[in-house]
Amino acid sequence: MTLRAFILGLIFVALVSWVEPYSSFIADYGAWFTYSSFPSGTMAVLVFLTVVVNVMLKVLKRAWALSRAELLLVFCMMFVAAAIPCEGIGRYFYQMVAGPTYLARRPDIAWDQPGGALEHAPEGLVLSKDPLSTAAEQYYLGAGETGRVPWGVWARPLLHWGLFLVPLYLAVMFMCGILRRQWVDVERLMFPLARVPLEFTEEGATDRLLPALFYNRGFLFGLCFAFAFRLVRNLPAFFGGQALTFTVPFEDVFQDTLLEGAGWANVGLNLSAIGFAFLVPADVSLSVWFFFLFTRAQTLMGQALAMPDLATPDGIFLRWQQLGTYFAFIGGMAWMARRHLGGVLRKALRLRGAPDDSKEPISHALAFWGFLLCIAWCVGWYWYHGMGPLTALAVLGLTFCWFFVYARIVSQGGLYVAVNQWSMPQVIHGLSAGRAFSPAGAVIASMQGMLLFGGRTTLMAPQTMGALRISEVFGERRRWLLPAMVVSVLVALAAMTHQVLTQAYSMGAVNFWDGLQTVMPQGAFNTAHNLITQPSQAAAPRLGALAFGSVAMGLVMFMRARFYWWPVHAIGLLAASGWHARRLWWPFFLGWLAKVGIMKLAGGRTLRQARNFFIALIAVEYSVGALSGVSQLVFRTFFDIALPGF
Repeated sequence: MTLRAFILGLIFVALVSWVEPYSSFIADYGAWFTYSSFPSGTMAVLVFLTVVVNVMLKVLKRAWALSRAELLLVFCMMFVAAAIPCEGIGRYFYQMVAGPTYLARRPDIAWDQPGGALEHAPEGLVLSKDPLSTAAEQYYLGAGETGRVPWGVWARPLLHWGLFLVPLYLAVMFMCGILRRQWVDVERLMFPLARVPLEFTEEGATDRLLPALFYNRGFLFGLCFAFAFRLVRNLPAFFGGQALTFTVPFEDVFQDTLLEGAGWANVGLNLSAIGFAFLVPADVSLSVWFFFLFTRAQTLMGQALAMPDLATPDGIFLRWQQLGTYFAFIGGMAWMARRHLGGVLRKALRLRGAPDDSKEPISHALAFWGFLLCIAWCVGWYWYHGMGPLTALAVLGLTFCWFFVYARIVSQGGLYVAVNQWSMPQVIHGLSAGRAFSPAGAVIASMQGMLLFGGRTTLMAPQTMGALRISEVFGERRRWLLPAMVVSVLVALAAMTHQVLTQAYSMGAVNFWDGLQTVMPQGAFNTAHNLITQPSQAAAPRLGALAFGSVAMGLVMFMRARFYWWPVHAIGLLAASGWHARRLWWPFFLGWLAKVGIMKLAGGRTLRQARNFFIALIAVEYSVGALSGVSQLVFRTFFDIALPGF
């Protein structure tokens, strides 16, 4: 961990955070560098630095080469900052600030009337309350030939939201700092996403140009297979045809059958997902596809019994059921970690018997008091903008419930994409019988529900946990990782803001590719308006589904703790519903099948070679995918040529 690695990391963070909004949701150039919890852009930069830059430096002078710690510092900084520019917040934030003002001029909008949601929106959280705002109109339609961004108008909402988001991100980092020892040293989770860069950069003999993995037969075979697969898959596209998808047509096969209503999807052959499934324990990968099929059976049962809440795939019953599994899982995890959490508390209070935390990347005292201070700040921020303190605690509680579960799903299950189904404001409103939110609080919760919950595939918690898992390679300088992550987040926020607002005032946000520039703010303010004007009608909790999910999760965790033969893990139940589950269950079935087959028919040596094989698949899929996106970006931007993907 050196100054040159820190500067190099900031350069790549700024570059990716500036390019990603344009390449993904603004212009649709087919490049999503930060889409999931294992960002392709981050892996591609690591491969580039390791295979290209470091080899050149070693040829010139071996002392100039980047060390493993330097490579992984760059990776960690990009890894954490990748939660900012696209799916984490960038794709949704600016429209949520400008959209309510711009949409209020439409005749079909009800929440711009006196007493509506726009009137109750706290000052500073939206661009303006005047439907005729020029800044809001130009954000959506462009500012003409000048394309000038009215930074003075945007300064206030950026400051107000920044005073919430930055402490929230800090609280996430401190939460992960509290949990690191329990997850890494006590429970020894696999961290498959962190395992890939760790093994990819592991150094071998000092006279070799490449890391040790490149001299392993399983890894080399995996490289050849992955490149050959991509060549065969994309070859037709170079001759004017369509790239092969190798799709398993579950949706088509089950159409017009009794199983049609379960909500299937045609699933492509996802090599990287198969690789992550192989890297996790067999009971975890088994649980992913088993519990997905369990929820499909629930849906079919609901249709057969004419139960409308359960008859829809990923419907309201499964949403509340998922929330119940979250509550029970967090309770079980807290009980398992009670000794560790007690040690953290003793260390923070400087009591006798506190554990030694000298090797922690974030000291226990800093993590504990930093987390409490950030939470207190966020509660104060809510209160300042009109939300009651108890409701603020409920909002933060559900927010960190989702952050914690997502971090666990990724760290233990290797599910690099997971989406929660339940709605934070509607859950709080329903459980409180419509009495929790003030009008301003309803607006804040609805906006944040869209920003931090509504289908997000990238959150900072799992990436921060992965970075803290990697921190062991930094040795005595591991404490510098936290400042490096914080600075990376600030740089990412600045680069993303400049890119999105510059493009919006240049071309108009209505011309962005993603089509969500009006849908998302309208949905958020429709929700807020219903909570304000129809509090009793909007409060419709499904306590039975909540209890069923809690009991089911409690049963799975109890059986796993008591009986060694119990075959399924709780992780699969957490991630059993949602669009991601319909696309990942089949690759995880294939990964589980491959691992179980090798364990039964071969031995430990073959298993280790197979692990290196699948790490090669992941590295190639992500790095070559990012390279393809860069090529598309360059050729379409500068030469107006659309290349076929490779």
